[in-house]
Amino acid sequence: MSSDTQVAIEAGDTLENLVNQFTDPYACLRELIQNSMDAGSESVDVWFEFNPYEDSQRGIAIIHLDDTGEGMTRRIIDTKLTQLFSSNKEDDLTKVGKFGIGFVSVFALEPDAVIVDTGRDGEYWRLIFKKDRKFDRILLNHPVEGTQIQIVKETNEAEFEKMKRRSRDTIIFWCKHVEAEITVEGEVINQEFRLGHRH
Repeated sequence: MSSDTQVAIEAGDTLENLVNQFTDPYACLRELIQNSMDAGSESVDVWFEFNPYEDSQRGIAIIHLDDTGEGMTRRIIDTKLTQLFSSNKEDDLTKVGKFGIGFVSVFALEPDAVIVDTGRDGEYWRLIFKKDRKFDRILLNHPVEGTQIQIVKETNEAEFEKMKRRSRDTIIFWCKHVEAEITVEGEVINQEFRLGHRH
């Protein structure tokens, strides 16, 4: 296992403006799910974890988002994921996330860390993003299917429950009619799309 540390994601006013455009920070989950679908994933599983500190009401909350898409190589990570205006979707107008800002939206939640495990073409990577947008890139010695994202935030159990509710409500609102199967805590949230009609 090898790593490159303190590699900075493209930052500055442009990044902050893009992050701050999300009036609902939980809309980043919609963006991440769209990225998964653009990567060919037929299913996306969202689930939650809370690890309390000993003798404290606070702990570490994690939002997990796992997909079965085609994953990323180091080249894609370096030229697409971490570059705001470089996207492998530029020439494909069928891809909603055309401008490559979907992943950056995750910082609207003000996480303490974001962990991304991904793999493609026989290479597997873990990225650990910190608050300052710098990240460690670690070469893994075990395979990863698709892309697995962990959004990590220190909080208390009450806020964690609110985080779960807001995440679920946002995903249902935006993603209930998408083609991929979306599960939240094991529950399929997809609904058949029906047009209203007169009686």
